[in-house]
Amino acid sequence: MSIDSLFPNITAENEAELERFGEILKRVWPLKAKHRDQLKYDIRDMSRSLTNERSERRPDYMGDARFLSPYLCYFLPWNLYRMSRLFAGMEFDIPDGGEVVDLGSGPLTAVIALWMSRPHLRDRALTFTCMDRVPKSMQAGLKLFEAVAGKSPWRIKTVKAAFTDRIMRKADLVIMANALNELDWSGRTARPQAEKLARHLIGACKDTGRILLIETGVRLTGRIIAEMRGQMLANGFKPIAPCPHALECPMPATGQGAPWCHFNFSVKGAPKWLEMLSAEARLDKTGVSLNFLYLSRNGAKDWGAVRVISEPFGLHGGNGQYACSDKGLTLVDYGFKQRPLFPGQAMVPDWPAEPRKDLKSGALILPYKTPSEVK
Repeated sequence: MSIDSLFPNITAENEAELERFGEILKRVWPLKAKHRDQLKYDIRDMSRSLTNERSERRPDYMGDARFLSPYLCYFLPWNLYRMSRLFAGMEFDIPDGGEVVDLGSGPLTAVIALWMSRPHLRDRALTFTCMDRVPKSMQAGLKLFEAVAGKSPWRIKTVKAAFTDRIMRKADLVIMANALNELDWSGRTARPQAEKLARHLIGACKDTGRILLIETGVRLTGRIIAEMRGQMLANGFKPIAPCPHALECPMPATGQGAPWCHFNFSVKGAPKWLEMLSAEARLDKTGVSLNFLYLSRNGAKDWGAVRVISEPFGLHGGNGQYACSDKGLTLVDYGFKQRPLFPGQAMVPDWPAEPRKDLKSGALILPYKTPSEVK
């Protein structure tokens, strides 16, 4: 029985904003004909540099014109789509007069996505402090935001700064999106770095403040998020989402083949112009993924929910899905003709008295029951 769902489908209004963004890009960031013809190759090259060739990328690569144009035209709008899906399924109620800090802001992706996906915040006098080492990227994002939002009560300050530079004012919300992966998490540096970052982020929050970490949904970022989660818990912050508990993470992405917490969802509602550009660059998408962590001092109430994480897969004539629960890694076992839940949905479990264990993964097996079957 599903009781909540992350990543709802894009609303009609949000879909229209994403579609309109294509025209805004042409106006705010116009490309000469030869650069537009070259764009598909630049996107492909940048995609390689963000994945296979990460070690060769300069830390301030976003200040390079060769990277900024493909990022703004392709990677930024796909991230707007991802974040719109995420933000729409989360509780965001930043108070009027509230403070938001966006670390590693880039071209203000999180700010633009928040405006597109949460219209109830548009009339509130919010102050955003956007911090990044590359001012050029933030200035481009500011121009795009102003074109998207028009006259807005949102006040945006851009600050050239590293992740751990001092934050002057306590925030209601601290966002760090697609930024943690820019750091070196190899070897013995991971835990001390996570501890330092966790203390820095928590120190930037008001007592009622929240912290949101977002990454791209690959194994590396799954490990980073799990490391950050452990340090956040050690320093007094607890998960609101996606974790249904504040115990040890059962999907920490440690070891080859170990599960990691990430969510895949369809590209339903993505703008047509972006899908066409993706096809030009031979980077067609049928789905996108991300991992995230949303925390506060109190966290969410732990009442035993089970949240499905993976996409469905075949399991002895039916389907199965890996999930997270306060019992650890969980395998939801769907009977014949039962419809699996969508990744991100949570449910009220009806655990067997003595759950069996899956021999392959070590997960506890939870037989799925429809609402009418739950006692």
